[in-house]
Amino acid sequence: MTDYKSPPSRLAHFFRDSRNGWKQKALERQNKLRAADVKVRDLTKSRDKWKREAKETKQRLEQLEKEVEQTRAEDKKKQKRLSDQTGC
Repeated sequence: MTDYKSPPSRLAHFFRDSRNGWKQKALERQNKLRAADVKVRDLTKSRDKWKREAKETKQRLEQLEKEVEQTRAEDKKKQKRLSDQTGC
């Protein structure tokens, strides 16, 4: 402590305040980091859920489009049979 010109009691007070300030900043950064981690986790989970739902909806749409095509093909066959039977 011989390098310092201030009295030891003032230095102790300054160093204590400095340490407490550093600890407080570190805790705040840690809390922000945890909050960011939670947010990233939640957003990732939500994105995955919406991706899955979009894929399922796309598959369902493709299935329904195939069913529509099959139904149209069956209707054409029935109409052709009816027209062949009636002679038109």
